[in-house]
Amino acid sequence: MSTPDDVPYSVAQQKALLSSDLNSTLIYQFLFGIYTGVFPAALYIYVHNENRTRTKDVIIIGCITALYSLTALNTTMNWLYTNILFVTNGATRVDMFMESAFQDIPLGEQIIEDLTIFAVYIFADGLLVWRCFHSCGRSFRRSLLPIALLIVETVLALIATTYSCLLNKPNFETVQTDAISTRLNAATFVVVAVTSSVSTSLICLQIWRHTSRSSRSWKYYRTIINVLIESSAMYTLTVLLSAIADFILTGNMQSTLAALILSNYVDAATQIISGLAPTLMIVRLFVSCGQEDAEVPSIPSDLICHAHHTTHANMKNMGGDLEMQRSEFIGVGEQESEEIQVVPSNQYHGGQPEDELEGRLKTIV
Repeated sequence: MSTPDDVPYSVAQQKALLSSDLNSTLIYQFLFGIYTGVFPAALYIYVHNENRTRTKDVIIIGCITALYSLTALNTTMNWLYTNILFVTNGATRVDMFMESAFQDIPLGEQIIEDLTIFAVYIFADGLLVWRCFHSCGRSFRRSLLPIALLIVETVLALIATTYSCLLNKPNFETVQTDAISTRLNAATFVVVAVTSSVSTSLICLQIWRHTSRSSRSWKYYRTIINVLIESSAMYTLTVLLSAIADFILTGNMQSTLAALILSNYVDAATQIISGLAPTLMIVRLFVSCGQEDAEVPSIPSDLICHAHHTTHANMKNMGGDLEMQRSEFIGVGEQESEEIQVVPSNQYHGGQPEDELEGRLKTIV
């Protein structure tokens, strides 16, 4: 058993780290409680949508359920670790501090915790990239950047998880290997944030370029853009804070104790928000769009929705302008996307869509 003289940390430092472990766990459980309330509400709102199809059910219900299940599993691992910290290895304050600082977690629990953390990011970003791909007219060339970022994110997540598990091997963990592990985690978080930001920007750009701000339908697209930006900002900000905290950590506890304390709080919020944001988006979009116009099909929050609206009077006055039809709106995970069919107004009744625009923004049925 360690004694106070064996630990080169003051009592205040020990209490600060243990306090961050306990309080971050309480925050985590509190946020998960909110998530648990939002999840069934999102399911209830979706199943009462008139535009449901079997494909939509599989994508929407499957995705938000998977995100919630992964978060719930990670919450269980977090609670088990708290029990190890304060009960199993909690004979004295020094013992709890040493456990908190060096985290001697069982290998199986470590693997599950790391996999659930990165799986939520990959799952959410993968669905966002998929929506981005469709919003770009299923063009690999135009959606190459987010696809490449998703591949890099997946590879980094696997490497970071594998390396983290290797730290449990005897005589492998050193200050240098700890620093490498935190750098891998930080790099993964940066790529996650960039993937989310780039995909969201491309989707919003497609909507902005191919919708008329003077048309009646613009208010619906504006709602989509606002929710996309707000959700992406919340998600990206928390992930970037986790990355910053991990970049500061060097493996030397004496110089980076404050960063470790900050990391405990940030990681708790990030893990919940990564699953909560896309689920909450469903509620926001269905409710807001239903209030705006009850006659227009509610815009699905996270997954797929049909909405068809044309403004014939405006099209007649705008000879060569383009008429927009919302055909398929795809949103799974944390953000929102939409397929847009672009048809020249002077060809709408019998003509064919322009080849260039048709290739970019095909309708998904």
